[in-house]
Amino acid sequence: MTDLMIFFRNPFLTSYKSLNILGEMVDAEEVAPPSEDGDGQTVKAAGGLKSLTTDFMNLLKAFIGLNFMYISFAMSKAGLVRGVVGITVIAWLTYISCVMLVKVKNALPDEVRAANKHLTYGDVARIVSGPKAEGVVNGALILTQFGYCTGYLIFLAHTTHDMVQSSWPNWGFVLVPLPLLILIAQLRSVRSLGPFSAFANLSLLVGFVAVVAYISMNFKFQPTNPPISAFPIFFGQVTAALEGIGLVLPVEASMSVPKYFDRVLALALSCLTFVLMTVGVLGFVTFGEDTKSIILVNMQGSGIITGIKIVLCLGILFTYPLQLVPVVQSLEGWVAGGPPVPAHVIAHEIGQAGIEIDQEIEREQEEAEDEENLAAVANPDEDPIPIEHTGRRTLFANQWYQVLCRFLVVMATAMVAMFAGKSFGLFQSLIGSLGASFLAYTGPAYLHWYMFRNEMGPLAKSRDFFIFMIGIVGSVVGTTVTLMEMFRADDGGGG
Repeated sequence: MTDLMIFFRNPFLTSYKSLNILGEMVDAEEVAPPSEDGDGQTVKAAGGLKSLTTDFMNLLKAFIGLNFMYISFAMSKAGLVRGVVGITVIAWLTYISCVMLVKVKNALPDEVRAANKHLTYGDVARIVSGPKAEGVVNGALILTQFGYCTGYLIFLAHTTHDMVQSSWPNWGFVLVPLPLLILIAQLRSVRSLGPFSAFANLSLLVGFVAVVAYISMNFKFQPTNPPISAFPIFFGQVTAALEGIGLVLPVEASMSVPKYFDRVLALALSCLTFVLMTVGVLGFVTFGEDTKSIILVNMQGSGIITGIKIVLCLGILFTYPLQLVPVVQSLEGWVAGGPPVPAHVIAHEIGQAGIEIDQEIEREQEEAEDEENLAAVANPDEDPIPIEHTGRRTLFANQWYQVLCRFLVVMATAMVAMFAGKSFGLFQSLIGSLGASFLAYTGPAYLHWYMFRNEMGPLAKSRDFFIFMIGIVGSVVGTTVTLMEMFRADDGGGG
């Protein structure tokens, strides 16, 4: 057990205490409040290594995505040395920001946290800084989810175009999966989407193994040295690749040992960073200046590779409705008379973390509805008006506005993919700069400063301001440079 505790002392940083130079957040007790058992609580008391492994996998799933598919292209915009340093620094900033956000949540009054079992990023922003802050955070979450859905269509179009070697333009292949996507998007219950997430996870694993194997068998060393002016594109792509902060709070709340959150997060980000850096470096030095925005396009030559591409395309195809959930919920709520940006937005990733949280919420809502219906039957005099069933348990959307909203959202992602999808990598950079940069850096830094501004010293305040400005400057510069590159590609460049 002692060895286990030493292992979790420092899985990510060279010195666990080195975070003191940026503030006083390094101790696990500051990330999560001590348990009722006090300091005597051990990993063994919470289920031992099995519990920590489950927590680790849940956190890792919050960051899983198509990131390894475009990280080599990101490296081609930074170069070997700048790319390795950049991925490391951005992963470190992501870790710091996630820890800050959890620290803010755990500093809320006990009665607030007790009354809100499923606190989200937007919920914390509202409680700390007001409804406008919640609207900005949830708006950014919905924007990034919409962007990821659009990115999936671009991925499908480019990969399918590469497989069939058609003279038809890339944008034409966006139309191919639309009928199936429109149908799948009509699935009403979040619980019914679970099998799609499991298949997507399997397809990603197959894709990752295939990419590493192909690069290993065709390894060359021919890296290029891109200009520093392309680095903002790298920043946007890697920020998008490591963006998972929208799920950090719900996953942390579900942990069996929340006090070890920072250490488990560090281990999860360490593993993800190692994977991204390995694929990014190997792919970049092997393909050099010919590195495509989707590394699958660089893989040619056999029926096995084509089969792997088909499996990945199917996985991404069935992942699309998972990412679409927050966007659909927002539009449906607005049409039904709610605000344009809803409360309590839970982001979804390819990993099952978001879908599992929504499934738990859905189960609780159904149990509450059952209790209301039973109460109405048992006490007809007290509640003479029958409770109308919401239709939550039907397989497909059964209200006209729900069907229409889902159709419109799918068509909107298709339209954006057709007009802005010449390069999958550049589009991911745009989403990373526009939305993920704010969510990952600006929001946590601001909320942490606002919550603890009267308690922090100058050094800690300088840290918050530094991370806040990285988010702002990275967003403005990254968006500007990426748009310029996208317009250049439309004028005849490649992607």
